[in-house]
Amino acid sequence: MKNKGLVVLSGGQDSTTTALIAKKECKELHGVTFDYRQKHKIEIKSAIKIARLLNFKTHEIIKIPNILKSSSPLINKKKKLEKYNSPKEIQKGVEPTFVPSRNILFLTIASNRAVLRNCKIIYAGVCEEDYGGYPDCRKVFIDSMENSLGLGILGSKKYIKIKTPLMKLTKKESIKIAVKECKNIKEFNKIFKETHTCYDGVKGGCGKCHACILRDNGFNEARIKDPLWVLRN
Repeated sequence: MKNKGLVVLSGGQDSTTTALIAKKECKELHGVTFDYRQKHKIEIKSAIKIARLLNFKTHEIIKIPNILKSSSPLINKKKKLEKYNSPKEIQKGVEPTFVPSRNILFLTIASNRAVLRNCKIIYAGVCEEDYGGYPDCRKVFIDSMENSLGLGILGSKKYIKIKTPLMKLTKKESIKIAVKECKNIKEFNKIFKETHTCYDGVKGGCGKCHACILRDNGFNEARIKDPLWVLRN
């Protein structure tokens, strides 16, 4: 418990689970959340609420407008968001919602804030299960960024550690860990009812986008009721 940690907090289930893990490992938590004109900007409000619930010492909303350009419907209003009925419909290859260089930029800025806050650990909620089309959610990418950031900041590969505790887990497994990290199911529901996953920006989830499909499937496999389901029509 001697460490200070900086969490890249999107407001979604994975970054929230990662924050719960970080809270157990660190004496002090700081957070950064990015406003990059995403379609699901509602997640920023979720991140603010979660940072308060988990008693972050600082939490900064970082605006990066008009920087990231892409055909991804997350930031391109002319593109239609893909919808699915089951995980089986999600095709292999790069997911249409992928935003090139987004995580590269986020981790670069996070490293700047980590140095500012005297944090030697950056926590990120990426996992390889999401690599249904997200090259920047792989361990090989995270390891490379960790080395590059260390070299660029202090000339040492090991200067900053990027922890990704969910990297090898399924959504089912990460949900069970989130429940375990909470005092009880009541606390879990209190925290996770504030999370936002839906790429379409629908409170409670549209149930059809890539993110909702993965989240719903994970909760169903874990046999745990998602506190967000009650918000759906």
